[in-house]
Amino acid sequence: MSKNYLLAPFFLALIVIGLGLSGIGSVVPEMSKQFGVSSAVMGRVFLFHGLGYFISIMVAGFLGDIIQKSLLLRLGLLISAFGFAGISFFTNFTPVILSFMAMGIGLGFLDCMVNPILTEIFTKNPGTILNVVHAFYGLGSLSAPRLYAFLSQRQYNWQNFYSIVTVITVVVFILFLLPFLPKSQGKMGFRNILKIFRYRAFWFMGAITMFYSGGVTVLNGWIVSYFKEKGLSVPVGAVYLSFFWLGLMVGRFVLSWMADRIGHLRMIQLNTIGGIIFVILTISLPISAILTPTFLFFTGFMLSTIMPTTLAYAVVNYPETASTASGWVLTNNGIATLFFPWFGGILASYTSFQTTLLLVPVLLVTMLVFQWLLAGEIKRTQKSPVKSTVSG
Repeated sequence: MSKNYLLAPFFLALIVIGLGLSGIGSVVPEMSKQFGVSSAVMGRVFLFHGLGYFISIMVAGFLGDIIQKSLLLRLGLLISAFGFAGISFFTNFTPVILSFMAMGIGLGFLDCMVNPILTEIFTKNPGTILNVVHAFYGLGSLSAPRLYAFLSQRQYNWQNFYSIVTVITVVVFILFLLPFLPKSQGKMGFRNILKIFRYRAFWFMGAITMFYSGGVTVLNGWIVSYFKEKGLSVPVGAVYLSFFWLGLMVGRFVLSWMADRIGHLRMIQLNTIGGIIFVILTISLPISAILTPTFLFFTGFMLSTIMPTTLAYAVVNYPETASTASGWVLTNNGIATLFFPWFGGILASYTSFQTTLLLVPVLLVTMLVFQWLLAGEIKRTQKSPVKSTVSG
């Protein structure tokens, strides 16, 4: 019997992650106005959310190889629901920020556990499976700015957006209570888990993820504010942003079949080069109702496979410590989420949002450099007489 029906709950989980992580950029301008704070102070939203995500990813990666991954996944959904509920309920800035931190903690546990659980259930073509499932992160991310724009145009505020996300998260949590997840329990000792950090390739994969996530989170977090700076309304800017996530979703569907065929590393290198070209076009040319959404679409399309393909590469090459491998890749995602959007807010307060967006191609080029370093490391280990766990 086909196991494909088991993908459905994971589709919904990635939609929740997309709604949670990508909704922030759309609501920041309205939050700033409501609380009367500068872009530098609003950067604390990204800082606290990123801190929560970072902490939980680090913890979840190790715990997933010691205790049941399914337990950690459900815990992540529950904490996320409480975080979303707090954001939608509280009216003071401090508890709202702390709720964003709780949201980050919950989404970190969820994000870290989805990948190794999926590769346990679907052992063939992991790159294809992870790209398809992560396409629904794109769907959630695409839906976030459009849902916010829909509510805003009907005189609902940004907290109503998070009320809807709370309800969706509770429904997904209830669905994951059903007994369909693997019950395997990690048996790796802590010292054995730490051994994978001896491999330089492991560190290069972390750097690739960090600079990818840095570019994407800066783009997502501040481009709507950039559009507002240039005279566009926030709802229109949010719709423009949604084209980036549409491209990311479509790219993961369209390109997913290629990941396991042409090689994981070659795939992300080609996509990175395309992403750099289109993001430069997006921020360097005048804003156009046709060209700007088109360039954002192709930026998302080209960058679409980098995260899931890097995750697939990590868990395939380190199967005995899949949770730690997934957690390490996503820890670097958490570092990026913690630091780069926050720094972008400070930079914008002293310069402009356009200057902040120039960080995006810089971060993507840095990621490409680490991809080349990883390729060189793989060639070196393949020539070595000592057997290595990394492969192309």
